[in-house]
Amino acid sequence: MIFSKFFLFLSAAFCIIFSISSCSNEFELTEGDVDIPIVYGVISTTDTATYIRVERAFISEETSAYVLSKDPDQLYYKDITVKLKHVKSGKEFTLYRVDGNLEGYQRSPGAFADAPNYLYKIKKSELNLIPKDDYTLIVSHNDGQVLTEATTTVIAPYQNADITNPGPTALLSLINNSDFKIRWFGDPNAVIHDIQLVINFKEEKGGNLEDKSVVWTIVKNHDKNEYSLKGRLFYEFLQGALDKDPLKKRYFQHASLIVVSGGQAIKDYISIGQANLGITSSGEIPVYSNLSKDGQGIFSSKTSFIRTDIGLAQGTLDSLRGSVLTKSLNFQ
Repeated sequence: MIFSKFFLFLSAAFCIIFSISSCSNEFELTEGDVDIPIVYGVISTTDTATYIRVERAFISEETSAYVLSKDPDQLYYKDITVKLKHVKSGKEFTLYRVDGNLEGYQRSPGAFADAPNYLYKIKKSELNLIPKDDYTLIVSHNDGQVLTEATTTVIAPYQNADITNPGPTALLSLINNSDFKIRWFGDPNAVIHDIQLVINFKEEKGGNLEDKSVVWTIVKNHDKNEYSLKGRLFYEFLQGALDKDPLKKRYFQHASLIVVSGGQAIKDYISIGQANLGITSSGEIPVYSNLSKDGQGIFSSKTSFIRTDIGLAQGTLDSLRGSVLTKSLNFQ
C-alpha cells in the first residue's frame, strides 16, 4: 500500500481505511426533482495530491436507476467548479478534473459507470495545506451558484517522537500471555485510528531467496491514543497468514508500524452508520453527511505515520521459531 497516495473517498458509499476493504457501490437514490451533489474527499498533508469525487443524484420516472447509474452523462456534472478555500487567508485553489483510471485509481466494477472515472485533483505543490488550519470545500455551478460546501481542519502530521511505544530504537517484545501496548500522541483533531503491523521476512525454497511481507491489521476505528493486545495474537496471526511448507525456510527481517488517523467527521460517519445495526435495531441505517444544503457525502482530514525497521526482542524471535503456533512456519 502506497501511503503517500492514500486518500479517502469512494463513490456512493464512503469507506475509509477504517473499514476500507468492505466498501459498497450502493446508495439510496433521492426522490423528487432536485439536484443533489454527492461528494467524497479527505485532505492530508502527507498525500502527494488531493482528489475529490463529485457526482450527482439522478432521477427519472421513465428510466431505471440501474440504467442511469451506468450513464456517465447522468453520473457526473458538466458545469461545476470545485475549489478548496483556506479560511484564514481567503485564498482559493481550483481543482481540475481528471480521469482517475488514468491516474492509477481504477474504479471497481459495480452499479456505477467505471469509465470514465472523473475526479477533481490538485497537487500538493499547488495547495500546500497548512496543518491545523481550516479549509472549505466549495462545489458550485460555473455561474457561481453554490451547490454545497463543507469545512474541515487539517490534521497535523505525526512527528517521530509522537509514537512513544514502540519508540524509535525499541524492539517488539510480544510475550504469549502478556500485554503489549502501542501508544501515540499528536493533533487532538485526530480522533479515530487504524493500526497495522507489516512483518517483513525472507523466504527460501529450492535455493531461491525472496523478500516477503504480510500485513496485520491490529485494530480499526479505535478512538483512543493507545491500544493493548496480548502477545499471543502476533503468533496467531502469522499462523493463519503463512502456509506451512516444510521445504520453506523463513528469516525475519524487520517490521513496520503504521498508524492512520482521521478527523471528527470520519468518526461521526462510522459511529452513526453503526448505531442502528444492533440486534434490537429497526434495521434502518442512518445517513450521515457534513455537506451543506442538500449535499450528501463527507469532507474531512486524515494523516498517517510509518515507523520502519523495527526489530524483535530475542525472546520474541525464540518464540517465533519454537512456539507451538509458529514452529511449523520454519523461521530460522
